Amino acid sequence: MMPRANMPVIELKGTEKTVRIGATYTPVIVGERINPTNRKALIEKLKAGEFEVLEGEAKKQVENGADILDINVGVPGIDEKHAMLEALRIVQSAVDVPLWIDTSDPAVLAEALKAVKGRPGINSTTGEEKRMEAVIPLAAEYDAALVGLTIDDAGIPTTTEKRVEIAGKIIDQAEKAGMDRKNIIIDCVALACGTSESGARATLDTIRTVTEKYGVNTTLGLSNASFGLPARPKLNAAFMLMCAGEGMTCFIGNPSDPEMGFALSASKLFWGEDKFAMGYLKFYRKWQGVFEAAKK
Repeated sequence: MMPRANMPVIELKGTEKTVRIGATYTPVIVGERINPTNRKALIEKLKAGEFEVLEGEAKKQVENGADILDINVGVPGIDEKHAMLEALRIVQSAVDVPLWIDTSDPAVLAEALKAVKGRPGINSTTGEEKRMEAVIPLAAEYDAALVGLTIDDAGIPTTTEKRVEIAGKIIDQAEKAGMDRKNIIIDCVALACGTSESGARATLDTIRTVTEKYGVNTTLGLSNASFGLPARPKLNAAFMLMCAGEGMTCFIGNPSDPEMGFALSASKLFWGEDKFAMGYLKFYRKWQGVFEAAKK
């Protein structure tokens, strides 16, 4: 397996599996599906306390190639602390991959870090002062990897320069709190291309500049870029490959999307990260019916 040149490697651990972010040219995929945003059925299940639904969500994502799972149970009106602890229990009983704890509530985050097994990631802090003050000390205390979004008190910057500046501020604050910058992952933020013609370009430039200037891993909520546009899976897969080319080492996406799976399998094949093409052939056989149907 071919390591990325001059890129720190972050080891995250689940109940059994260890995932190394930054170790390969093909980015690590963080499964996005345990998140109630824009998912009415999941919102209703969480409100009803039917947390067992998360077992199937977790298993399906891992079966389809997720290296890490993002866990977000933030629904207005529920006891998020209880929901998060139940989610961690159920998911970690079902799958062995590492987790990213995704919550806007520092109290929920603190309880989750106490309960989670292995070494997780935190998704996330921003460059907002209050958010950094609440989240960074927890990341340092529990030795968790920290995702930092290039957003500050003024909102989401449209320029690369401002995003890079915010990334530097997050890294500086984390190092002052005792964190090693190798455990920081900068989210370079994707904007909808349908409403911001330079949004994707700013993201690509930010990935490259942050990687070169600060020497840290980078990530992205990838599907934001295609919001509101047709053929979103194809756009997401193409954008993932472009971001990886600029240095992105992990991303939040849907592992059950065959277009994304194809792009990831092809990347591993061409970078020599798939011995004798066994991974690609396994993937293709699994989804062959879908691809054959698309030809008709």
